[in-house]
Amino acid sequence: MAVLNRPFDRVQAKGSTSLRAGPVLLVAVVAIVIVALLQLVQTSEAATSNFAIQQLEEDRLELRTRTSQLEAEIAALSSLSRIEQEARDRLGLEPAAAQQSLKVNVAWPGADQQQLPTRFAPDEEPDVAEQSGGSGWWGDLLELLPFY
Repeated sequence: MAVLNRPFDRVQAKGSTSLRAGPVLLVAVVAIVIVALLQLVQTSEAATSNFAIQQLEEDRLELRTRTSQLEAEIAALSSLSRIEQEARDRLGLEPAAAQQSLKVNVAWPGADQQQLPTRFAPDEEPDVAEQSGGSGWWGDLLELLPFY
């Protein structure tokens, strides 16, 4: 046995690579503390972000409610009956007693340039021959009648 103990002692003495428990535990504790602090910071940031999101959702809900209220108010203010009532009461306006229309037999400005689409152009006047009932003998007869 003496022989076996001797080489074992030499290996321990030569190597001296044994780790001490103190520094290993210190590194492990520091690593655990760092991980715990990182988790705490992450949780704190998540809670802060969640609170901000809830505040923004409440603000959005309030804005949607206010928008709906304003749309209802606009609809109420733009009703024709309310406008008519305001015109009568506050401004003293009354509906027109009679309406007159005037037909202008002049070409519209820029008719030769065709700047407007044709659907906005005034209607063309029918020919005089078409108005008098034609150019035949029966057209002349119709002109003699009092209702024409």
